[in-house]
Amino acid sequence: MKKALVISGTSTIGTEMIKQMQQEYTQIIVTGRNQKKLEKLRLQFPQVQTMQLDVTKNPTDVLEANRDLWKDLDFVLICAGAGEINPTLEPEMEDQILAVNVNGCAAVLRYFVRLFWKKDAGHIAVITSLAGMLPNGDAASYGASKAFLSHYIAAIRMQLKKRKNHVILTDIRPGLVDTPMAKGEKLFWVAPVEKAAKQIYNQLRRKKERIIVTKRWKALYVICRLLPLDH
Repeated sequence: MKKALVISGTSTIGTEMIKQMQQEYTQIIVTGRNQKKLEKLRLQFPQVQTMQLDVTKNPTDVLEANRDLWKDLDFVLICAGAGEINPTLEPEMEDQILAVNVNGCAAVLRYFVRLFWKKDAGHIAVITSLAGMLPNGDAASYGASKAFLSHYIAAIRMQLKKRKNHVILTDIRPGLVDTPMAKGEKLFWVAPVEKAAKQIYNQLRRKKERIIVTKRWKALYVICRLLPLDH
């Protein structure tokens, strides 16, 4: 029997990932901020257990209060994310994006890294974004927050390897996927969420440390890494 946790599984991509994960995990716990969405998810997946969690409101306290649930946990997928087009840098919008993508995700990631490294096993994956590679003046906080997450994951992975610890960390960097997060005009290479989720899951099963989806975005990822960009 294998057990998984999906943080913010009520998101579009989170729900699609749950569909894929049913193949492998006999028990899946799903968190979300919206109770109505959690109830809808429970009707869609009767075997799924749900728990209300807002990553911007002391998430580690909530996780610690439910510590018994995580004793036999094998895999954690962190899908929490916020993003808006905000060219005028409206403070409230910027603060909310950073609260979710930086403080919230980092807090959840730290909690489970520390939990897993004590047992020297486990797999944690975080959905970041290829948007973290290039500055975008219309969505400054979104791209910057995703860049932070990717950098944070890489740094923690270095610490785990230094400790010769067997916890696996995966940075999932999607390109444009057809979800409410994909905002803007004349978007290109927008992938169906089902296609993206299937490609992500196939690579997660191979314990990849970095996943770029969909396949056509991998070429752009390589090009971006070669560009002499001044950030």
